[in-house]
Amino acid sequence: MLTQATQALLATVHNPDATGEQLNAAAQAFFQAAKKASREEANNAVRTLSACFDLEDSTRAAMVALICGALVEHGCDPEPMAAPLTNRLTTLLEASARFAQACRDQAPQIANQLRAEQPDASQNNGDAHDENEENEPDPHEVFELAQEEVAPTMPQESLAWAVLRQFWQPAIAVYSVSPQARAAAQPLRSWAAQIADHHEGGHWLQLMLSVLDNEPLVVIEPATGQGILGKISGVVDNFQLNTLLMDAFPRTGWLSRRRVSQRVADVARGKGPQQTNDTVTSVWNLYTWQAVKPDLTLPDPNDYEAHAHWIWNEGSPEDIPLFEGRRAVLLGPPSYPRSWGSQRMFTALPADLVCEKTLSKDEVKPWLQRMAAALKS
Repeated sequence: MLTQATQALLATVHNPDATGEQLNAAAQAFFQAAKKASREEANNAVRTLSACFDLEDSTRAAMVALICGALVEHGCDPEPMAAPLTNRLTTLLEASARFAQACRDQAPQIANQLRAEQPDASQNNGDAHDENEENEPDPHEVFELAQEEVAPTMPQESLAWAVLRQFWQPAIAVYSVSPQARAAAQPLRSWAAQIADHHEGGHWLQLMLSVLDNEPLVVIEPATGQGILGKISGVVDNFQLNTLLMDAFPRTGWLSRRRVSQRVADVARGKGPQQTNDTVTSVWNLYTWQAVKPDLTLPDPNDYEAHAHWIWNEGSPEDIPLFEGRRAVLLGPPSYPRSWGSQRMFTALPADLVCEKTLSKDEVKPWLQRMAAALKS
């Protein structure tokens, strides 16, 4: 039944005379058949439909990609569609980057025009400097106006920009559940970064492709002499990393309690709902390895100069400096309570912090000594 619905959908997509209503009807019939299909049948449908990602009619190609992405979100194998999707995204992102650059080149002229249309600040009462700041054109408005001017001169690039608004969503579905596809798509990251400030697809793709997998990690709490060697995968930001550390880092004492609930830890690991109503409160300041002092301790948490070595929750694990090939995190007492909601950035992206070895105090000290020595050299 799904095979027939797939072929009917393909025929409609390839029919240049098919109307939007007919396309929607074929898609609905396909989804109805997919509900009753086996996983193998659904996987075969994804494989068959992914051949349409390179259709010349990019809006129809995007529709098929969204259909395949929905199947992946419901458990289908992402691999058959990963390469065709990444190939089409490459074309779309390259064209979108050219379009964005042309808009940026046009933006100063448009901004000047908007300023010229503003009333003369010197004729108004009050501080002229403040008035000028208030009248400064909104960068987003300027970029949108630039798009309107540039689009007629770059129709293919403008179309790619529009179609990308649909293509990035199935890409997130695939890259969330397939580390292999995510790794193969790394060349897209530089293109996504060029449009991230103005296109939601560029923003989310850049964020997804910044995720590290099987990244070596060393975490040490100098005050207690505790530490671990491990690896992190699928961690999008340091809020998530901090939560995982609170769950995974060794606890001491017979009556020691969990630092975060199992429910909060599960959310951070990509299990269950994307967010809950729980509030997470950090028990540490996170520092880079450069914060270690010659006596192998950490600075006073209220020392302003130590802020330069904080690992900010708003950052990402790839921002954390390496030491001897590992992302190195030092744990110190918090300077003030930091709280955030229990949530993760991407619904289907699994994350984990695997503790490979718990370090003894005798093993922690040489790590800190080498860090302190490296700062002297």
